[in-house]
Amino acid sequence: MSTVLAESNRLMLPSEALKRSFDLPDGLLPGQPAPQEEAGQISMHAVLIGNIGLLLPDDALSELVDHGAVCRLPNTSTWFSGITSVRGNMIPVFDLHELFDIDYGQLKRRMIVVGENEKAVAFWVDDFPRIVTLAVEDGMSGEPPIPALIRDHSRQYYFKEGQVWVDWNIETFVTTLGEML
Repeated sequence: MSTVLAESNRLMLPSEALKRSFDLPDGLLPGQPAPQEEAGQISMHAVLIGNIGLLLPDDALSELVDHGAVCRLPNTSTWFSGITSVRGNMIPVFDLHELFDIDYGQLKRRMIVVGENEKAVAFWVDDFPRIVTLAVEDGMSGEPPIPALIRDHSRQYYFKEGQVWVDWNIETFVTTLGEML
């Protein structure tokens, strides 16, 4: 076997891989995410709470936790499920179905954790998160029939395929929930 062939078939050491340069698409700087949207469209992860579609912040880490053990705290509202531990961090868990009196029927609810470390929060969702692609023309000019507490923390509403999607500020929403406890 020639030296050239042997060299091309060998596995790269991790230290070599870290030093290797990569060809980036035109106009893309190192460390900048590749554009995933077409002009005028955005793709975001979203979850459903009953008939309310909530867009998850694209700058925050989110994780689905299927079997999270929740420790209920005494003398708290019923919509505050309690505290759970995710990778050693104690995270508050909110039940928005209970808060907004939304029936979840026989659905197997899942817990989604949004954020990291001390800024993480969890809440129950109806199903797996999905990717929703929204266009400018999907934007709504009026306010949809959603609970006032979500409207107070909403930036934009979208309507696509019979579903309202809310671009909300989860940080200010959770701060308000904390004040309500």
